[in-house]
Amino acid sequence: MLLFSPLSDELPQPSTDFEREVMEFCRLWKSGQKQFLFHTSGSTGTPKPLYVHREAMEASAKTTGEWLSLMPNDLALACLPVHYIAGAMVLVRAIVWDLRICLVEPSVNPLLNLPPVSIQLASFVPNQWSCMLDSSVDLNAYFSNSKGILLGGAALSERLSERTQVLAFPIFETYGMTETVSHVAYKKPQDRFFHLFNTVEYGVDERSCLRVKGAVTNEEWIQTNDIVQLHDSRKFEYLGRFDRVINSAGRKIHPEKIEKFISKQVSEELEFFVEGLPDDHFGQMACLFYKGKMNDQEIHALMTSLRGNFESWELPKQFIQLPNFQITASGKIDRLKSVALYLKTK
Repeated sequence: MLLFSPLSDELPQPSTDFEREVMEFCRLWKSGQKQFLFHTSGSTGTPKPLYVHREAMEASAKTTGEWLSLMPNDLALACLPVHYIAGAMVLVRAIVWDLRICLVEPSVNPLLNLPPVSIQLASFVPNQWSCMLDSSVDLNAYFSNSKGILLGGAALSERLSERTQVLAFPIFETYGMTETVSHVAYKKPQDRFFHLFNTVEYGVDERSCLRVKGAVTNEEWIQTNDIVQLHDSRKFEYLGRFDRVINSAGRKIHPEKIEKFISKQVSEELEFFVEGLPDDHFGQMACLFYKGKMNDQEIHALMTSLRGNFESWELPKQFIQLPNFQITASGKIDRLKSVALYLKTK
């Protein structure tokens, strides 16, 4: 653990590679550097380099601070790699709002060796959040006076969302990407709809995919592949990725919808995803890929539950066990590469 103010004249001497990256980013920012190089997460393809302008990062930090009523001397937990936008934006928010930083090496449980300290702002990916909930760590000892615990990088599973709802401090699932300089929308875990910040314009294309524009995008439209259903003036429900839609006999299947349901029916230890495979009759068929163990009885029980909640054409046609999943550089399951490897070795 390292406590410091990024606005101090002298930054602490780093003792690890992570601390060196953090201090270097702070120095570059304070020197006035105009743009910073990041890489997209690679969730749906090869990670791409992207230069993000300083003004866009400042605009994002100001929006977050106004939303959460951040104040000078609030404590922000920094435990994400700074070469990704989510980790870097923790530092930018601290600089813009004169926050103190509690620096902890990135790990699946950043609180494990951290003495209780009152944290007002923190960002985690779902895997970290799940591990913290599973541990014996008393979250209230850290977050009882928090202003916002931000969960992003991937959607929360139904089970993780339910476990999060019972906590008393403010927790938000966020929507965003590298191209939008982290989050542009948020929702409480128990809500269906994301709320877009007033600082961005939005719309949908002919595929019902969201697009946004604002200071965080240098006033340029960013077109996403995220299918949404708009509600009211600034709310939307996330339905799934357009590039993940399975087209089966002319009908569109949203894998995320099925995955969200399955996550409540199976063991938390079971890793899985739903993806389409080529099929001579349907064009594509939905299949469940999993890593771990499922016996015939468990598969039968799961299919019974699925039949009671989905149309027959939406149901997975095969359950395929893989020895391992391919992983992206940011630690997410690379579904396309995993399926491609399966087809190659089939």
